[in-house]
Amino acid sequence: MNLPKLIFYFLILFIPLTKAIGSTGNFDKGIDQYKLTNSQNSKLTQINKLIEKGETSKALNKLYALIKNAERNRDTTLIVEGYKKLADISRNSGDFSGSTAYFNKIIPFILNDYKNQQVVYFKKGGNFQNDGAIDSALVYYKKALFASSKFTDNVDLKAKLHANISGIYYLKQNFDEAIKHSKVAANYQKILGNVDIEAGILNNLGGIYYLQGKYQEALDAFKKTLALVKGGTDEMKRKTRSLAYINMAYAYSGLKDFEKAFEYQDKYFSLNDSLQQDLKYKEIAEIESKYELATKEKEAQIEKTKRLKAEYLSYGLAFAILILLLVLYILYKIVKLNKKNHKLQINQRQLIHQSKIEKIKSDSQAKILVATLDGKLAERKKIASILHDNISALLSAANLHLYASKKQLKENIPIEIEKTQKIILEASEKIRELSHKLISSVLTKFGLSVALQDLCEKASNSELNLRYDSKNIGRFNVDFEVKIFNIITELVNNIIKHSNASEGSVKIEQKNGQLQIVVVDNGKGFVLEEIQEKNGLGLSQIEARVTVMDGIIKIKSTEEGTRVYISVPIQY
Repeated sequence: MNLPKLIFYFLILFIPLTKAIGSTGNFDKGIDQYKLTNSQNSKLTQINKLIEKGETSKALNKLYALIKNAERNRDTTLIVEGYKKLADISRNSGDFSGSTAYFNKIIPFILNDYKNQQVVYFKKGGNFQNDGAIDSALVYYKKALFASSKFTDNVDLKAKLHANISGIYYLKQNFDEAIKHSKVAANYQKILGNVDIEAGILNNLGGIYYLQGKYQEALDAFKKTLALVKGGTDEMKRKTRSLAYINMAYAYSGLKDFEKAFEYQDKYFSLNDSLQQDLKYKEIAEIESKYELATKEKEAQIEKTKRLKAEYLSYGLAFAILILLLVLYILYKIVKLNKKNHKLQINQRQLIHQSKIEKIKSDSQAKILVATLDGKLAERKKIASILHDNISALLSAANLHLYASKKQLKENIPIEIEKTQKIILEASEKIRELSHKLISSVLTKFGLSVALQDLCEKASNSELNLRYDSKNIGRFNVDFEVKIFNIITELVNNIIKHSNASEGSVKIEQKNGQLQIVVVDNGKGFVLEEIQEKNGLGLSQIEARVTVMDGIIKIKSTEEGTRVYISVPIQY
């Protein structure tokens, strides 16, 4: 293997090992063990449980409310906990800049808390490194390192800090700094007793020395690696030992000690072959196990086939007997049913006749109900016309006479005239208001679409947002518009009074000579059968009106809301 391939090999060796100790890539896995505080807040505990269940949306809503309440109560501990949780959620979803923004909100609360500063700066550095901004990552790793110098515990996090800093310096090709921090990280891992991670760091350290041409220092680092994993039998230690052998071979080659180089190269190939052989043995054992299982399954299948043949023979005989009994039973039933058939036919004709009578009654009742509603509507129109055209005009005339009298009397105006004018004006307003309630002035002047737009706007408030949409809507027959307006008004009133909805919509469209109406809300819904039995919510009147207009109505209501669809022939 020539020199370029050797250096490339060390790069491949270096990067995965630095990942293993947290320097690059997944550098901050497991960092959630470093809590900013140890709050026992029950709401925060509930939020953590929601996150564990995967209900992140619910957790976020509760978390925003918790932070807002904590800020109002100036609960610093809970504010820090809340923003930390938001930062962690953002980081886990890949929003590293958003995570950093939440960590920035925490910093003013922990200016004198070096332990929490260490964690926050470490995580911020991790966010920058994940975004590829290694210079910014280095800045915050150094801030975390400064904070960690103020106390002696939390060695595990310090080890990760030095490992990450070493990885960044390696990427920046500042090998001296990379070596310095690798040594510190290795020492911390030694204190923690993490032999595998310490060995990985030493392998990296040897790789950096090799890139600098310091072959003896590289060899010493690889020897330390080998000493840590020499007696290990688990797969991780054996793989690390294999890498140490080949690295030592290259280091000896750099020192021109080719005899030693070939010795460790042979050890590498021997151990590597052993690893490959173990893998083959596992594969062979797995194949043999599958073969034995398949053989047993085949034998069991043969036994099962023999047993099934015997069972089929007995089942066939039993089935033949059963068929014979069934035929005799059917013949008996046919004779018996023939006797009843005539009586049933008579009963059926009676039921059909009774059904027709009930339908006629139902249609008649619907027509009577609609006729009653039409009579009420005509009466309301008549009263509204009298109020607006006659009484209102008379009051206006009386007010003009009083105004003329005031002009003639000039300064000597009796107070009774002033009071009379105010009474007449108030009566005029109330009559105009009553007239508009009886028949919508917007409907009569501007048509159905404008009146419905006005209805939805007036019905909307801070608790209910009622939207309106129309398509191909012009002016129709006045009585037709009034009937449709009253139907939709009744449905909107049901939403306001009974649904507890926050969103609703009214849509009308003229299509192929039909007026199609869809009224939807996101309320609590209702059981249609129960409402029909109680004759509630004005649905019986709406259904009767639609039926007499030769239209159709479909109502679907669940706990998630209600949808009413109506289609009636348009009357022009």
